[in-house]
Amino acid sequence: MSLRDLGFDVVQESVYRSLLADPLRDTATLASLTLTGETAVLAALDGLLGLGVVETSATAPCGYSPGDPEVVIGELIERLERETLLRQQKIGGTRAELAGLAAGFRHEAPTVEVEHITDPEQIRERLAELCFFTRSSVYSVQPARASSETARAEASRLDNRSLGRGVTMRIVYDEKLLRGERTRARLGERTASGAQIRFRQGPLSRLIVLDERIAVVPSDPADTSSGALVVRQPGIVSELVARFRQLWDGATDFAEPADVPSDEDRSVLRMLASGLTDEMVARQIGVSVRHLRRRIARLMDELGADSRFQAGMTAARRGWI
Repeated sequence: MSLRDLGFDVVQESVYRSLLADPLRDTATLASLTLTGETAVLAALDGLLGLGVVETSATAPCGYSPGDPEVVIGELIERLERETLLRQQKIGGTRAELAGLAAGFRHEAPTVEVEHITDPEQIRERLAELCFFTRSSVYSVQPARASSETARAEASRLDNRSLGRGVTMRIVYDEKLLRGERTRARLGERTASGAQIRFRQGPLSRLIVLDERIAVVPSDPADTSSGALVVRQPGIVSELVARFRQLWDGATDFAEPADVPSDEDRSVLRMLASGLTDEMVARQIGVSVRHLRRRIARLMDELGADSRFQAGMTAARRGWI
């Protein structure tokens, strides 16, 4: 591993490794071993102090002593991961500005508050675009009407992309959809990825609400070929959010058997049992820390555990890890 990925420069890495090999080396020895001068060594040591991997020491020949690499490098990695996550969140915050910037560049007219789209391909493209700009929540109601394999795959791809960014996702399904084993398995995979799923007796009308700002509804619920309405008018969207919450509160939680964890759930439990931090585990599986912690809370609930330690013990007894 190159420590330069963690912010070390070439001389700092060389000095640090030499000091780890023998903490009793003085600056002259370090300069000789790293093929630099003592001035460069002192500058490197000062930089290592700033990184938090060494500390000043009156008894060390060079004036600095290295900390336990497993601790100090681990803390440095976590700090950089937090900084990276914050940067990702800030970058994500600019998503909402892209549409406005593009509209200004193209001299487009102000956004239409209710847009009617009839072409199925254009509807899919608009949903993909809206999901890209979604930052906090997706609420969805799915009726019992059958959808094509292509449509299901596209919906799953968009959902996974949103979940991976830590977006809260709540979906209400018509209970008729839960009768098939394949459907239940597919929904189980979605809950494992962090989606919150409930079901209730239909009939239901399709609804998607993004960030409680934009809603997508069928233009005619009785005619699937009539297209969709993209609604941005705050008053209408507010009513649709209230309608969704009413449906959600009256729905029943979807639960898969707790003794069938996904491979990724097993991997998460193994990494936590090995002592990795939430930030490190989230990075390994490519999700946000917020998303990971929701998954851990779900696993603890499935295991009936009050603590992560108890969850690890129970998972081991069940043969999950």
